[in-house]
Amino acid sequence: MGKDWADFLFRRRPSFIGSDKSFEEAAYAVFGAPFDGTASYRPGSRFAPLALRIASEYLELPEEHKISVCDLGDLHPTSSIEVMLKRVGEAVKRISESDKVPVILGGEHTITLASASKLEKLGGLVIFDAHLDLRAEFMDTKVNHTTWLRRLIENNNVGRVIIVGARAYTEEEKMFARKNEIQLISSLEIYLNFKASVKKLEALTSDLNNLYLSIDLDVLDPAYAPGVSNPEPGGISSTQLYELVKLVSRRTLTGLDLVEVNPLFDNGSAVAAAVYAAYHALLASLTTSSEA
Repeated sequence: MGKDWADFLFRRRPSFIGSDKSFEEAAYAVFGAPFDGTASYRPGSRFAPLALRIASEYLELPEEHKISVCDLGDLHPTSSIEVMLKRVGEAVKRISESDKVPVILGGEHTITLASASKLEKLGGLVIFDAHLDLRAEFMDTKVNHTTWLRRLIENNNVGRVIIVGARAYTEEEKMFARKNEIQLISSLEIYLNFKASVKKLEALTSDLNNLYLSIDLDVLDPAYAPGVSNPEPGGISSTQLYELVKLVSRRTLTGLDLVEVNPLFDNGSAVAAAVYAAYHALLASLTTSSEA
């Protein structure tokens, strides 16, 4: 029997959304970026990649078999932001060059600086986030989870940038967003008139393809996702998030990340919401591409 008995008796390691494809077979390639080295409030998002995988093993995801995904594992941990960005960028570059869509499990939001900058076919960036992350500098550093988007825009042509669910930002960030024509849909807009917000997001993305989708789970109100690194009251609901994510993902996705989930402060809600958001995004994108 060789080692057949071992394969029969013992479970494999946790994987994301039932990953059982080889890299060659898969359409999506998942990897974890366990990094929270610039956390300014509640460290702990470095533990999220494993927590997301465990949750995805037990949540009901009835159509996960339709999602062609492999799980490559985690990048090697480091306390250096420079090293982590280099590793994330290299991984995304190699996955993209192999005609796969990278799916990144963070980790803090700074990782998107590396992933989005390495995608050549990038038509736009849609970010779900309570914050704008457009500060010039924060806590004496210029590259961190509050500045990463400003650094990305300053150094790369990322196409149209749309931020959904924002509610906590400075006047400096608001001015930078206006100057660079960054489109905002606030959490208050979504709360007051969800249908109008759906139409606004649809109009902003209707002419775009090859979108990068970045989901910071603090976009949700803390009632729905207590386990995040920088919770902000007044957020959107999980149902609103899923519907908006599905709308965006009907465009061609060139990359996806889940960031700022913090298992140390979670009761399982934030992790579950993140898994469902990714599930809906990948399923919507896959369905569209299979029908095309």
